[in-house]
Amino acid sequence: MRENYTAKDIAKAFDVSRQAIEARAKKDGWAFQEESCRGGRRRLYLAASLPEDVRTALIAHEGVHLPADSSETPLTEAQRRKALAKADLVRLYIDALAKASNKGRAREEFIAAYTAGVWPAIREVLGDVSWKSVERWKLAMRRTGSVLKLADTRGGVRVEPVVTERHAQILLALARHPNKPRLAEVCRMAREAFKAAGLPDCADITLYRYLKKWMTLNYGEWVYARQGKKAWNDLCCPFIERDYSRIGVGDILVADGHALNFEILDPETGKGARMELVLWFDMASSYPLGWEILPTENTQAIASALRRACLRLGKFPKVAYLDNGKAFRSKFFNGVDLSQSGLGGVFQELGVAPLFAWPYHGQSKTIERFFRTFGELERWIPSYVGTSIESKPPRLMRGEKLHRKVYEASGGRPLTLEEAHTAIATWFDAYAERPQRGHLGGKSPAEAFAAGMGPGLTDAELVRLRLCMLSKAVRTIDRNGVSLFGTYYRHPFLHSLRHPVLVRFDDQDRRSVLIYDQSGKNLICEATPAPKVHPAARLLGTAEDQAALTQEIAYKKALENQVTANAREFLNSVVLPETQSRMRLVTSDKAEPQALPEARTPDVKSIEAAKIAARAKLEAVPAYVPPAQMPAIVSELDRYEYLFNLAVRDGVALREADADWMARYEQTEEYAACAAGRYARLRTVYERRRKAANGGGDA
Repeated sequence: MRENYTAKDIAKAFDVSRQAIEARAKKDGWAFQEESCRGGRRRLYLAASLPEDVRTALIAHEGVHLPADSSETPLTEAQRRKALAKADLVRLYIDALAKASNKGRAREEFIAAYTAGVWPAIREVLGDVSWKSVERWKLAMRRTGSVLKLADTRGGVRVEPVVTERHAQILLALARHPNKPRLAEVCRMAREAFKAAGLPDCADITLYRYLKKWMTLNYGEWVYARQGKKAWNDLCCPFIERDYSRIGVGDILVADGHALNFEILDPETGKGARMELVLWFDMASSYPLGWEILPTENTQAIASALRRACLRLGKFPKVAYLDNGKAFRSKFFNGVDLSQSGLGGVFQELGVAPLFAWPYHGQSKTIERFFRTFGELERWIPSYVGTSIESKPPRLMRGEKLHRKVYEASGGRPLTLEEAHTAIATWFDAYAERPQRGHLGGKSPAEAFAAGMGPGLTDAELVRLRLCMLSKAVRTIDRNGVSLFGTYYRHPFLHSLRHPVLVRFDDQDRRSVLIYDQSGKNLICEATPAPKVHPAARLLGTAEDQAALTQEIAYKKALENQVTANAREFLNSVVLPETQSRMRLVTSDKAEPQALPEARTPDVKSIEAAKIAARAKLEAVPAYVPPAQMPAIVSELDRYEYLFNLAVRDGVALREADADWMARYEQTEEYAACAAGRYARLRTVYERRRKAANGGGDA
């Protein structure tokens, strides 16, 4: 539509005379401007000020007389004919409403007349329409000033594709950016790039639809480019289905770490923190076996959890299916470097074959699905912190003072380690009783597990498990034993030792610890925590406090008696004879020399008889106090130590009964576990001293 029209142009649209149009313009006061022309001046009526029916008639007239090959919009003949029919109907609609006093009734009567076939040619092209559609066409004509803008271009034939190959290259280069820009941003930047490259412009909706269609036809490439290999593996790559009927309970244990989504009090700092749950999970029965909770995932936590899993399973697993993370790939497990130090890998010692999952293939570990189910417990823990920023509880968000007050008033706090273990164990038991779909076929994990669990570990297997799986720490023995976790662990056998030892312990069961020598092979003893007594038990304590105090005093007295007996025995057997010998030498030096007896022929028979009598007397009187007469000897180990010191250290000949008893005791398990290593070293020390003493005498 042009900006201005002459009276002659408007007369052609209405098919009336020029004079009729000039009369109406004068009557209605149409705005105009004059311009010079041949023969004088003429009026140009402004299109923006013309009445609505005049504008509609002009638009419809221009649309009818627009050439078919116009380059304004490439349309088919059917689209063009339908657009012109819409323009004619709009013009008739405006005329009908202009003559009516009630616009609403006039609309209904107009549509009724149209439906009845008053204008059959138009109805044949457009079909049934409503007055709302006609109003929409009228507004479109007024806004665009063109009849052809009413054409329905859906499904129309284009002369050439809007998104050419060059368009697509630019568009896809922007869309497949690893920063994952929004598609609306991609379309806007692509249009700017088209302009810079001298390419025809495209509408945003056209580019958006092209991207969506390309995405459906190239989804794998789209995900890999924008999100990476991990996302491609999770969303696009097909997974391998497992046949769980081919394995039995305990054949494969799956292990993985999970960052708990609730806070636990850290024993070292006293502050709440998210800790790591390390869990061993039976693949065949979906039964959770052993677990451990630590501030971070580490190899010792994995070993401790595996130890509990083996105890619960009743046998050693055949395969350990592990995560590919740093802790699981540690040398502690694969035995590469530790085998050179004589310890070997844990799995190698237990006869378990380790199998590591593919990196970034979470679906390959069945335990990942279990951890999502485990979120049920986490969401009901008072100290729940959420799995992401979006899922945080309101109390952790900024400005939520009321929720924080409610949390504090309701007693909300981080759990202790003991409480966390109790809550997890309770939920695991409940989960194991739930019937499961999938490969369990409606059975619960507890039912499937009970059908295939082992008979229990033998004593030899328990020893292997203990040596491989317990946590280790090096400590030095002092007067109270060894210090661990802020507690002294003691045993009567430790009070006389003062050297570094290897302590093996369970991180959760701290009722006792195992004390080994520095090599870690020889067990010295099993130490227990030293009890703490009431400061004034006899005056302010209960009966239990007084009994504990009495027991501690008796323990100290027993140690005192043992040390006193050993000191008395050493005094009588070593110190006193040596002192008496030195005193005799001193006395003999000061005495006056006596006259020599007269020389006489010795009686050989008398001398031999005296020797025999002296020997018999010596044999009749033992050279040491028998063990049975020593009140400080309360155990077989004490008796052996007493006889060992006499025979090996002091060189005293033992009675036949005592020598036989020592030989029998050296064959017992108690001696092999508690004393063999120590006394073997003492024999070596005493032998060296003896050789050194003999060498000095010869010199």
